[in-house]
Amino acid sequence: MIYLIGGPPRVGKSTLAWMLLDRAGLPGCPTDALVSMLQRAAPEHGVRHGTHPDKAVPAQPFLIEFIRASAEALDDSDPEDGYVIEGDIVTPAAATAAAGLGLPLASVFLGNAKLTPEHLRTAPDWLEGADDTTYREIATWVRDQSTALREACAVSGHVYIELGTGDTQGLERAYSTLVEWT
Repeated sequence: MIYLIGGPPRVGKSTLAWMLLDRAGLPGCPTDALVSMLQRAAPEHGVRHGTHPDKAVPAQPFLIEFIRASAEALDDSDPEDGYVIEGDIVTPAAATAAAGLGLPLASVFLGNAKLTPEHLRTAPDWLEGADDTTYREIATWVRDQSTALREACAVSGHVYIELGTGDTQGLERAYSTLVEWT
């Protein structure tokens, strides 16, 4: 089973991925690694880090191929074999496209429509040296992306979980949603 976790930055994707890695003993990969490789090795494709609204679009074909290759590497005789892929380029559109290939997938999308600049400051490395305006702009952007993601999930039938700020119960709900598919 391939476990897909998507959502905007700072909503809990990596925390949920680590829950799967620790509790279920699954290997995994953040899509930041894929984005970094593509940005450096093939800049002509336009895949790059950042908060631009179309970030996932140029990455989608590469992400789907990565999901396909990860699924092919699974041991079909082991129903508990799996791989976790998380990141902000994991979108409902990518999950739908990958599912259309008949790949064994479970997906969940996380959002935080209540994110505040103060919450962003709890992860100082992420916006190190940023001013108050940047914190406010990024918090607004994440809230807007979360709302758009919730709407996209409603249309496409994917699971969206609103985490709010520090919602441990929401992470547990997301974890349970993913492992129920195995």
